[in-house]
Amino acid sequence: MILLLLGESGFGRLQLRQIRAAMADGHIAEQPILVVGDRAPSLCGDPAADGVELLAEPAESYLRRHLAELPIHCRVIPAPIGRHVFAATLAAGSGGRLAAPQASFRLPFVRRQDDALFLSAAAWMCPVDCMAPAICPKIGLERTWHLPSLLRLWAREQGIPSIVFAPYGPSSGAESVSAGRLQAALRRVRRGGLFLVATAAPCHAAASLLQVG
Repeated sequence: MILLLLGESGFGRLQLRQIRAAMADGHIAEQPILVVGDRAPSLCGDPAADGVELLAEPAESYLRRHLAELPIHCRVIPAPIGRHVFAATLAAGSGGRLAAPQASFRLPFVRRQDDALFLSAAAWMCPVDCMAPAICPKIGLERTWHLPSLLRLWAREQGIPSIVFAPYGPSSGAESVSAGRLQAALRRVRRGGLFLVATAAPCHAAASLLQVG
C-alpha cells in the first residue's frame, strides 16, 4: 500500500499522477493507493484517481489512529507543503510537546512558524518535481548542500538525539518513508527525552524539538 498524505489538493493531484505514471512505466509495483486528506475527495473524477481510495480526513489524525496497524513496508508520502506531519504524529503518540528549534542556520531561507523551523538551501523557486540531482538543474552547479546531514550535525553539537526522516523513492517525484520507520521512531520517543525531529530532503527541511516527559 502507498499512503499519500495531502496537505494541498494541487500538489496531491500532481503526486498522484506521478505515482500512476511510475506504476505504468514499471518503476513502482502496482499496488493499492490510499489518499488521505481534507481535500482528498476533490480528486474524484481525475483519471489518475480511478481505482484509488479517497479518504476525507486530516493526514495527522489518520496517522495518529492507524500508524500502529500499518504494514511496516507501507510507504507514507508526506505532502511537500503543509504541517510537519511526522513530528506532529510522534508528539501525539507520545504525549510530547513540540517547539521550533532556536537555531541559526546560514541558509537562504530560515523561518519559524508555530512549532517548526522551515529551511531551504535554495534562494530560488525549485521545480515541484525536482529530485535533487548532483547538479542543481536551476543553477547548473554542483549541489554542495545536504540538509539531513546539516540537521544531524546540529543535533550532535547540541547533545540532542535526532530523528531525521529523509524521504526517498523512485524517480516519480513521490518520496516516501516506511511505516516501519515511523513506528520505530514512535517507540523510541516514548522512552522519553528531548529529540530533534526533522523531515528533510537535500534542499528543504522542516524541524522541531520534541520533549517527551
